[in-house]
Amino acid sequence: MSNAKQNRFKGLMQVIRQESAKPSVQNNESVSPATQKDSSPAKVQEQPEVIWVPHGKIHRDQEQSRRYFDPDELSNMAASMKAVGVIDPLSVRLRPGTSDEYDLLAGEKRHRSAGLAGLEKVPVRVFEVDDQVAEDIKAISNLQRSDLNKWEETNAIMGMLCRNLAKTQPEVISLLNQAANQKRGLTDNVVRSEDWTTIEEVFTVVGRLTPESFRKHRVPLIKLPGHIQAILQQGKLHYTKVNEILKVKDLEQQQQLLEKVIAQELSVSDVQAEVKALRQPKTVSDSGEAGELPLPQRLTLVTQQLKKAKVWDDPKKKRRLEKLLVELSALVAE
Repeated sequence: MSNAKQNRFKGLMQVIRQESAKPSVQNNESVSPATQKDSSPAKVQEQPEVIWVPHGKIHRDQEQSRRYFDPDELSNMAASMKAVGVIDPLSVRLRPGTSDEYDLLAGEKRHRSAGLAGLEKVPVRVFEVDDQVAEDIKAISNLQRSDLNKWEETNAIMGMLCRNLAKTQPEVISLLNQAANQKRGLTDNVVRSEDWTTIEEVFTVVGRLTPESFRKHRVPLIKLPGHIQAILQQGKLHYTKVNEILKVKDLEQQQQLLEKVIAQELSVSDVQAEVKALRQPKTVSDSGEAGELPLPQRLTLVTQQLKKAKVWDDPKKKRRLEKLLVELSALVAE
């Protein structure tokens, strides 16, 4: 990787460290919000000062990967903010083309909770960064959160790879597959050293997974059906619940269960119980008259029942079964 890109990542991590090392502030209405500064002795060198801005002037990124926030956690944080104010400043940048509008870089949960608490102004630090660095800051800030689920994490990392490689998502996946095949000696195509260095740098900055583990275990999450990804993106369901629902392979049943879980706000344990019931093999007696089932399904169910009942342990049943099998074999041979 070039020195320029190394320096950019170094600067990016400095911003993240400043965000995580920020000193606490209180929402002190006795001090003019427009002029209130951070005078804490713990101030990080060259760290932007704390200013107070209207809550509505801060805009969250609607495209970022982290969309689900636990309602109870937001409510609890909002209650705390009503009592003691916003403890940690949000990180923002001035929205391009404006003089008093801001893009949120880090602190979406705090911003959402402040809105629930009805706070008119919140403390922020304003960073001067370009579009690409801003996106990387958002991604890494979210990746540092312990409650980020695998789908959100995967999309955040993929976004960083696409930005820093200047490639589309399919191109990044192709590059990862090519690198894996090259390592196993299955291809003569060589991944450019600049591209591979960039990939390694991204995973070093992210601080988790490896390019290969990401390729094998996380890329499949990006290939989930569009309607499933839309639900995750909109924050309608947590990934844990969606992951359970995906165990139902019948698409019609899967969609019905999705709608039920959302409408009834079922817990994870409730979802697991629903999935177990749907996946439980039905017997002929469970399904009413045997004639109601399609013939291939009836054969499958009977075979399953035979294995479970172990009829071959009963001499009489075994002889009858052998006779039936001979007849079936003759039928197939006709």
